[in-house]
Amino acid sequence: MAAFPDIVVDPYLVFLPHHCESLEQLEAFVENLLGWADLLNRGDVNVHFPSACLDGLVGSGQYPYGHELKRMTSRFGATHLSEDLVCRVAQRVLDRTPTLEERCSINIVVFDHKTYRVEPGIYVSRLAEQIGWGLKHGLAVIACYQHHNGSRTGFLLASAKSDPLEAFKDEEVRISAHVEEIDSPADADDWVKVLPVQVEESMPVAFSRDSILEQLGHLRLWGDAESEQDARDAIDTRVKELLATGTGNRERVKEYRLGAEFLASARANAFASRSDLAGNLIDSCARIVIDVPKHELKPFRVSEYSDEQLMRADGARAWRTHLTHAGPAFRLMLWTLPGGSVEFANVGPKNQLEIH
Repeated sequence: MAAFPDIVVDPYLVFLPHHCESLEQLEAFVENLLGWADLLNRGDVNVHFPSACLDGLVGSGQYPYGHELKRMTSRFGATHLSEDLVCRVAQRVLDRTPTLEERCSINIVVFDHKTYRVEPGIYVSRLAEQIGWGLKHGLAVIACYQHHNGSRTGFLLASAKSDPLEAFKDEEVRISAHVEEIDSPADADDWVKVLPVQVEESMPVAFSRDSILEQLGHLRLWGDAESEQDARDAIDTRVKELLATGTGNRERVKEYRLGAEFLASARANAFASRSDLAGNLIDSCARIVIDVPKHELKPFRVSEYSDEQLMRADGARAWRTHLTHAGPAFRLMLWTLPGGSVEFANVGPKNQLEIH
């Protein structure tokens, strides 16, 4: 599995702008939320929402907002926005378990409000008062958890930018507070020994799904090549890296899929576990997707003694390309489909002469 951090959802993502003054503002809210949707709804990614923020959303009458969202879309003539989809995405985020407090086994943090700081302060100030307080408490929970465990523990805040953009130059949020009491069922005795305590902690922030993938990098996303989603995340991230450096053309990027035996063959031939071989395979797949192959694509023949290229009943043509030259001289086998998309079939040594 890819090494995703525990994601804490900034309530700003699900906080409907009730004083919305323009279609652009409403569209930004929808775009931010839906942009995160696929990652936040994945079952293999740990996603948490501060329960104090949920209490604030409901208590201030700002959730659920189905009727209010429909009123806004009608007011701005935004018939292209799907209110039902937005509400479903928000509900799935808020229903994710465990909550942040359950994940950290810290129910309540009592801190001196005069000493409490969140920097940049805009993370709190742009929210309604009750919800902002809920975020402050949630960040205090994380700070105490990290302080107790001696280091950053893999939390990341999923957020979105708002005006003024200058406040978001540092992609991390810093928390400091003089903590007086903590309700922690699992570590009550440990906390009694150290309280009161000053905590000074920070955590990274990502403003989009893609920025998390970029921070992790394609090798960490690949993990042990156990799931198709991890593999696709890794290849897609490498595609973006190559395009960003001027390699390839976005207009020539191909659709692709992974064959049923692709990951199993990669693991069987040691192209997993974030190894150099894995990096080679990810890079080779990405370069084929952007139509700039790392090595020449050669036809996969019907047999060792034939010059005829193998073709499937659906019209897909078989190809092979070098992954390594030394040792077993591994090859990547693939199919190109009539519509131009690619199917990565399997990895194998040169003498295997097999495509799945």
